Amino acid sequence: MNRREALKRMAVLAGGTLSATTITAVMNGCRAGEADRALRTLSAHQNKLIIVLTELIMPETDTPGAKTANVNQFVDKMLTDWNYEEEREQFLSELNAIDPLSRKKFGSLFLDLDRGQQKEILQQKEKEARQSKDKGAYKPFFDMLKEYTVVGYFTSEVGAGEVMGWTAVPGKYEGNLDQPPGKR
Repeated sequence: MNRREALKRMAVLAGGTLSATTITAVMNGCRAGEADRALRTLSAHQNKLIIVLTELIMPETDTPGAKTANVNQFVDKMLTDWNYEEEREQFLSELNAIDPLSRKKFGSLFLDLDRGQQKEILQQKEKEARQSKDKGAYKPFFDMLKEYTVVGYFTSEVGAGEVMGWTAVPGKYEGNLDQPPGKR
């Protein structure tokens, strides 16, 4: 599978088309999995929120989840290097609104809520994105978060290698291989 085909598949998984920003970033080598990279845009608290939110979108099951794939690093890189300033500010403003929403609805910070309550908050953000009459110049927070989660996951070594079975240097060409049962 080539990079273009992978992007098409990611777009389907993300629920539609990918933004031009994300396509440009991925085509220029932006990917998840840089665990040792220092945060440049997200604060420590915002990073913890992103880790939990992305894990809610792509949880660990029989395959690794978004946390294991370091999707939070991809989100920070996208916000830092690829988003327009206004787009970044909109995203961070909505991210910062998560704790007040959690306090209002459940009386606690988002990170202190149980998994079910956290899912309710995320579902509310999704509902807000769907009901938004003013689409504006940029995608709503939930749509950007979902897109960055899916793209970040499948461009990481975990997502591309362990889950999708992609090999960077496969060796000699063998055009017709049987796929072992259970291998993706």
